[in-house]
Amino acid sequence: MSEQDLMKNDGGVADANVTHGEVQTDVAIVGGGMAGASLALLLSHHCRALRVCLLERHGLPESSASLQLPSFDTRATAIAAGSLRIFETLGLWSQLREFAAPIRRVQVSDRGHSLGASLDAAIDGAASVNGMLGAVIENAALGPLLYRALEQTSVEVVAPAEVSSVQMTAAGAVLNWRSEPGAAAQTLRTRLLVVADGVASPLCRQLGIGVSEVDYHQHALVTTVGLQRDHNGVAFERFTENGPMALLPLPRRDGTHRAALVWTCDGEERERLASLPEAEFVRHLQQVFGWRAGRILRAGQLQGYPLKLSVAREQVRRGLALVGNCAHFLHPVAGQGFNLTLRDCDVLARTIARAVTREEAENRSDCGQSSPGELDLLQAYWRDRQHDQQLTIGFSDRIPPLFSSRNLLLSALRQAGLLGLTLVPSLRSGFARQAAGLAL
Repeated sequence: MSEQDLMKNDGGVADANVTHGEVQTDVAIVGGGMAGASLALLLSHHCRALRVCLLERHGLPESSASLQLPSFDTRATAIAAGSLRIFETLGLWSQLREFAAPIRRVQVSDRGHSLGASLDAAIDGAASVNGMLGAVIENAALGPLLYRALEQTSVEVVAPAEVSSVQMTAAGAVLNWRSEPGAAAQTLRTRLLVVADGVASPLCRQLGIGVSEVDYHQHALVTTVGLQRDHNGVAFERFTENGPMALLPLPRRDGTHRAALVWTCDGEERERLASLPEAEFVRHLQQVFGWRAGRILRAGQLQGYPLKLSVAREQVRRGLALVGNCAHFLHPVAGQGFNLTLRDCDVLARTIARAVTREEAENRSDCGQSSPGELDLLQAYWRDRQHDQQLTIGFSDRIPPLFSSRNLLLSALRQAGLLGLTLVPSLRSGFARQAAGLAL
């Protein structure tokens, strides 16, 4: 994104102000993964006049169909009903549904106990959208869809762009970035800097933003499995003495019924499972998971990820906001991480848009007269998000140890909880709405 490139007037920040050799924009998002790309789309949708620049450190192909970024890997993402509504607002659901498997029912079970609970879109309709509690899409399919949508907006996507330093100013932030090591540094001034570069964010460290962490001393073992029968839109959450495991529906491929497996275990068990031949791994998985999904036929390549809870001690400052895993990185139980992030991004975009709308009502010609980085505006966003974040983070943090404990009292409490979800419709409905992101 050279000064000459920006003056071509080809969209995005192409019409940004260029003063004293420096490019200026309204919002600069550092990190082009799922969080950054989603926020860029939401900002473009809610305030089209806002100048938005998305900086991604990895290079992008000419065609979004062949996009390969670390964020868009072989894992799958469970998109809750509330998130489906956000994608519908962006006009993306009609495209996403071609690559997604609907979740129509969630079955929760506790290994060693016969009692379980079930959430059903047909029964708990208030927690569903279009007859679905949510949907599951592989990250490798979601990424190209997001970037294909960005191509239809005025967002300027700059890649590769490695941000080497940031300086906060009274007017926002000044970023220095390079397209590759050894290349000349370029400067971007922005009224609002949004950091979306993932857990252990280098920019957060540079800005002195600390994190509170809980190491679960567990790993998530992730793979895709083939099933003998159709999953019929059922997602399974099973709690074992070693940690929770989830089996999420995926679309059929080449006539094969598929599901995404997330299996939490300690490091030693992860290494043992990863070393097993496929047939032996499948047999052991069938033994632990049971037969609720029918016979498991095969398993794909296994990938392991260490699990921890990481929450930034600050998410907003004047001229600065954090979204995505650098703001909060959660245990994968119940698949709440991306859904919480998407709700953050939606509220941030709407908060900025409301400020812009007020200005337009006052007949101000420049959408950015009142900076999107103003502290009052960002604090209003943060107040709006605190309750949802506290509930979701607390749920994701407390459920795994509760269900993995062998303590008899805790075992009785979790069985009572599952019984309550089964017998009390209002309790089940409230739980389902919170998990679906519709309780706000």
